[in-house]
Order: sequence, then C-alpha cells, then structure tokens
Amino acid sequence: MQKLLILIFLFLNLLNFYGQDRSSNFGFKAGIDYGKYTPDKNSIDYKYKFGFYAGGFFNIPLEEKLEFQPELLFALQGSRIFIRGLNIPNFDYKGNPIPNPNTYEFTYEVNELTISIPLAIKFYPFKNFYLESGPQFGIIVDRNLNTSQQLLSRGDDRFIIREGDPFDFGVTLGFGLKLSERLSLNLRSYSGLIKRDDDIKSFVFNLGIEYSLKYIVDR
Repeated sequence: MQKLLILIFLFLNLLNFYGQDRSSNFGFKAGIDYGKYTPDKNSIDYKYKFGFYAGGFFNIPLEEKLEFQPELLFALQGSRIFIRGLNIPNFDYKGNPIPNPNTYEFTYEVNELTISIPLAIKFYPFKNFYLESGPQFGIIVDRNLNTSQQLLSRGDDRFIIREGDPFDFGVTLGFGLKLSERLSLNLRSYSGLIKRDDDIKSFVFNLGIEYSLKYIVDR
C-alpha cells in the first residue's frame, strides 16, 4: 500500500508539473488485454488468458511530433497455468506413502487485479499514426485462483501461485491510430522486467480505445 500511495503521489505531481503552460488534454481509455506469465518451465506451461482494463490518461505535447502520456489504469490480467506430471498419491493400509508411477495434469487460472501506471512517450511519424514506448509501474491489489479441477487428496500443491510480490515493473511498446480529434485506437504490449513470485514475469497485449474529454488551452 505504501508503494501504491507513492506512485499515485508521483503521478499527480507529474500531471501538475507538465499540465502548466502547455496545451494538454485528458480522457478515458478502456479495452481488453491478453496476457500470460513467462518463461515456461520443464513441467509448467503458461498460457494466455483474456482480461480487461480501464482508466484515465493525461496527454501533454512536448514537441511538434512528441507527446508525453501518463496513465492510471485498473486491469484484470494474469495467466492460465498448465502443470504436467503430478504424482498421484498412494498409501499403504497404515497411511504411509508408497511410490506410484501414475501421474496427472492440473490446469488453473490466476487473476490479478492490478493498478498500472504507464508513462508513455508518443512519436507521430505521420499525422494520425503514432508509436509509443515507456516504463510502466504496477501494484497487484488482489489475486484469486480459478479452476474446474480438484487437487488429489494429500497431493503436493506447492506449485500453486497463491501469494507473491505485489510490485511489478516493465516496459511498454505499441502504436495507435487517431480516428478523430477525440477518439483513438491503441495496441500496446507490456513486458515485465522484474521476477515475481516463482521467478515469473508478466507479458500482456492491450487493445482498446482512448477518448479525450477536455482541452486545456495555453496559459
């Protein structure tokens, strides 16, 4: 929570600093995301899952073809997780474990409610088309698991991701198309740069729209 408050404080100060003496606009954005964890391991495969995101942005022109756009987004993302080769527990009549060559597979989803703060620099090589990139900070405020299966009784469940590091950091890369003065279409990818939990990193695609609400004239 302390990290989250610090990030929000820095975000608001950036808006206050860059919003002065510049022609700026703010608005909302929303869309779907498609992400997973990386990298795969010997017996664990991470698969893509759909989620969504929504939030706001503040756009500040820097130069003729450059813009700075900090954002505050709420996103539901995570990964499907496929585990192979789990041992089926077997016990003798006294309850002592005995070797069992049989194995089974287990699949579950991790859903993470994340507050993300991308700090994107936009470059316009053409009038209505832009490229963008920048750092992104994230705080995972809630995590839940979902599966249609049950772990076998007395089986080893240490592979399940239940709790972990709530802080995430990475870089975004994407492009967009302005459909009008207020409406834009945006496609962006996010690659996590720090290892979390069981040495995993996040990788997410975002596809959505941006809608500008208000323009602030130069002072």
